[in-house]
Amino acid sequence: MLSDDLSWFLELAETEHVGDAAAVLGVPQSTLSRRLGRLEHRIGTTLFDRHGRSLALNSRGQVLRRRIRAAVTQLDLGESEVRRLLDPETGLVRFDFMHSLGTWLAPLVIHRFVRDHPRAEIRLHQGIGTELLERVIADESDVALCSPQPTGEGLAWREVLRQPLALCVPVDHPLAGRTAVRLSEAAGERFISTPTGLNSRDLLERVARDEGLDIPVTYESDELSTIVGLVVAGVGVALLPSGDPHLQLAGTVFVPLLTERTREVGLVWRADQDVRSTPGLLLATARHALAG
Repeated sequence: MLSDDLSWFLELAETEHVGDAAAVLGVPQSTLSRRLGRLEHRIGTTLFDRHGRSLALNSRGQVLRRRIRAAVTQLDLGESEVRRLLDPETGLVRFDFMHSLGTWLAPLVIHRFVRDHPRAEIRLHQGIGTELLERVIADESDVALCSPQPTGEGLAWREVLRQPLALCVPVDHPLAGRTAVRLSEAAGERFISTPTGLNSRDLLERVARDEGLDIPVTYESDELSTIVGLVVAGVGVALLPSGDPHLQLAGTVFVPLLTERTREVGLVWRADQDVRSTPGLLLATARHALAG
């Protein structure tokens, strides 16, 4: 162990006798005496007061003992963590996901992983898509469930779901009874969306641009559930991904677009990720849990 390089001093400080400490450590007394001499020479002071064959830890030695105890504890913890990483079933995986996936897709993956690998540790983080990609690149996260597909090098992607985009309107809205609509048919409405830079806002702007529209957003919210709540209240309409059961609130209708547009959701990880690691186990679990 790494801490063996320091533990001899703790044993000597405990017994305050070179012979007794050497017997416990299984080393010759001369070896232990030389170790102590080299340490005191490097520090530039004595750590024990000598009384014949016995030693007495002095105030300087007491300071060093306190620090070495703390260091040994940290070294032992570090070695334990490394061993856990070497065993996928007891290792750590850092799993990130977008807020909009936290009510349905992400819990499905987490439940299956905890069930199949109960001794592994999983740490969770929610955020927006661009932030999650940055975290994976920076090795602050192992796997992210997000959208859209990244374009940068060094990342791997596995699509798990395509969500058709739909116009979310109140149940009494004139477009609520339609089987499909063009975005242009709602061009005069008050639109609710996420702030600029978030995935849902990007999708709205892309569809509007393709139809030659300029859609001003009247109200913004980070949470899709809040946006749907505002639609229920009659505040406005929204272009949202369909398929999330937690967004299908009473009082709303999701009307598909006439020309289908989708949000691609997938798993992102570093391309050099070891598939035999704990993150590799999560990837395999997620693929099976989200298949079909």
